[in-house]
Amino acid sequence: MLSIQEEDNPKEIDVRQRKIQMSGVSFAVVDKYKDMIYRAALTIVSNHADAEDILQEVFFKYFRLHPAFENESHEKAWFLRVTINEGKNLMRSVWKCRRTDFDPTQLPQPVTDERDSEVLQAVMSLPEKYRIAIYLYYYENYSIREIAGITAQSEAAVAKQLARGRRKLRNKLGRSES
Repeated sequence: MLSIQEEDNPKEIDVRQRKIQMSGVSFAVVDKYKDMIYRAALTIVSNHADAEDILQEVFFKYFRLHPAFENESHEKAWFLRVTINEGKNLMRSVWKCRRTDFDPTQLPQPVTDERDSEVLQAVMSLPEKYRIAIYLYYYENYSIREIAGITAQSEAAVAKQLARGRRKLRNKLGRSES
């Protein structure tokens, strides 16, 4: 334990005592919430490395802010809210950093039919908001709810983008509405 000598400055003594108290409490909190935070982060980002980064950021904020909580459920809610916010921030930044113009020739699925190739080219020529919704829905098999989560939009907005995108595709491909 720390030995405090009488000639030490009272402010320094207070800081050292607080650090000793914080380290014991803080490590208990880390042990208590690390698995929950990691699972929540992994659910948001679907990547182990990013989930670990979020875990680190959440505890960094906790240590920096030293928030006071009314009870254990308030503490747990704070950790979950900060985890969700950090996940959203990371998803936004990753989206912007890794975003490039999409080249349909780099698709993992081979396009064997000439008609399929024509449809894919038409999809890739759509405005970005329709292209993303159509591509994620039909080529990556995401649900409207999942696309809404990925693009940070409401489900109604994604459904409307899909409907408008389909209409634009029909017009591009010369098909009548059925």
